[in-house]
Amino acid sequence: MADAAQMTLPSSTVAWLTPDPFVAGALTLSLDGVPQSHVSLRDPRHLFYDYVRRMGTAIDLAARPAEPLDVLHLGAGALTLARYVALTRPGSRQLVVEKEEGLVAFVLEHAPLPRSAEIDLVEGDALDALRSLDLPESDWHEGADIVVCDVYAGVSTPAHLISQDFFEAVRAVLAPRGTVLVNVADEPDLGTVRRQIDALRAVFPAVAMIGPAATIDGREAGNVVLVAGGDPAILERMPALAAAGPHPVAWHVIAPVQ
Repeated sequence: MADAAQMTLPSSTVAWLTPDPFVAGALTLSLDGVPQSHVSLRDPRHLFYDYVRRMGTAIDLAARPAEPLDVLHLGAGALTLARYVALTRPGSRQLVVEKEEGLVAFVLEHAPLPRSAEIDLVEGDALDALRSLDLPESDWHEGADIVVCDVYAGVSTPAHLISQDFFEAVRAVLAPRGTVLVNVADEPDLGTVRRQIDALRAVFPAVAMIGPAATIDGREAGNVVLVAGGDPAILERMPALAAAGPHPVAWHVIAPVQ
């Protein structure tokens, strides 16, 4: 893809895919002028945004290298992490849920997936999708090793996707040792981060947060990754996750609800 591509989606959102002038073979997806995703088609292992790198490392640490995983992505973007998992863990089963009608088709038209990638794509609301995946006949019922929550409408996550009900629906499809990864973009007061932490603590016994030191300390706006699940090993992996960078980094384990 040599030139930028543009499409007005049915919601009237304008999507752009623009070549990165500094990284050959890389694209930036923007919606209504706001950058949403960065993906390297030449090497999907190259993760550009710091929060995506942290989530990629968390997936790396969740199992032995190259071991296939079942990964559920809530929010598609440019399918950056789905491409990463397909390359680093061949044979992984992946499902991507995206509410923005037409977005995935637009992305795949200009940035196709590798033929070897086993990725299913669904258009719809993330909570509705979770409830359908929790049905007894679904092969995702308590089957996801990783659930990535990166769902935005504009610059914020819809309220029903940061609630306790939402994370209870996530838990219903999560394997007993599975990991939930949540991207939260927030202001220095971390109000949205705290609300999502409260919802996660009500559902999962293991919850931690990690991000740029200036964001975690409340000095700058930025993206925080919340890590949660039912397995205490999730918290044991936090020092290794922090050591992998990007730096400077800060992280905290969140005390469970008593």
